[in-house]
Amino acid sequence: MQYRILGKTNLSVSAIGIETHQWSGRGGLFFSEEEVGEMLSRAEELCINFIDTGECYLYHAAERLIGSALVKKRHKFIIATKFGHTVREGEVVGGWEGDIIEKELDASLKALRTDYIDVYQAHINAPGDGQSFLSHAGEIRDVLEAALGAGKIRFVGICLGDNVLMDEDGKILSGALAALPLATVQTVYNRINAEAEKNIIPVAMKENLGIIARIPLAKGYLSSRFRPPEDYDEKRLAVVEKIKQEEMPQGVDLAEWAIGWCLRREEIATVVPGCSATAHLDSSVKALEYIKPSR
Repeated sequence: MQYRILGKTNLSVSAIGIETHQWSGRGGLFFSEEEVGEMLSRAEELCINFIDTGECYLYHAAERLIGSALVKKRHKFIIATKFGHTVREGEVVGGWEGDIIEKELDASLKALRTDYIDVYQAHINAPGDGQSFLSHAGEIRDVLEAALGAGKIRFVGICLGDNVLMDEDGKILSGALAALPLATVQTVYNRINAEAEKNIIPVAMKENLGIIARIPLAKGYLSSRFRPPEDYDEKRLAVVEKIKQEEMPQGVDLAEWAIGWCLRREEIATVVPGCSATAHLDSSVKALEYIKPSR
């Protein structure tokens, strides 16, 4: 395993992390405590120490699975989760008011069965979230600073959405830096969508923010297991075919190569591919063999 420093946090994180949204049933799969426990035990064997999750993953469901699996192993992992959502009338909706964030933080701590969260990230998941986040920045800052002081969280981060509106993401990141004690940024970054190189990664480097690369497999397009859905993007498939022909060595697994492509940039502290089986962890770690520095 390779380890990299997560920006100004000085946390040493595994270059390969785990994204856990699938564990909450997103994508139609549901996982038991035993299955998640097996995956995290394998992660420990592979020396993976970074887990990314979120309170909105079926409203703390993924957090509860992680908490159950890590009751006796909490100290071996660095856990990042998210805020910005709550439940109203049975539906998960945006929740950026200070009192809501305070309540959801306590709910995340309870679900994860822990006294502290290593990185607590504002989850800007859709257009409109950014404006709501910035309009409540003052009360968000107060809640987060109190949580930092109480030891409930160690560092504050921001998780940017699908980068559909990269200009908006850039403004949100700048606004978050002005308003919060920001230490990390999580951004979409993969071989098909490298827009973060324009206005996210340069800002992060300047401010010494730890960079977490999300969606490294482009929602499956950069995986040999990808099965196109009904609304698949033919242009993306064409791009992938060109990548296979012009950039990839023969005999290399597409997903492993794609994760290695992200990590070729030393500024990326960790990459968090999704995981629904222990075999996916083994495959992700093999990506370390394909890292070729970009400079």
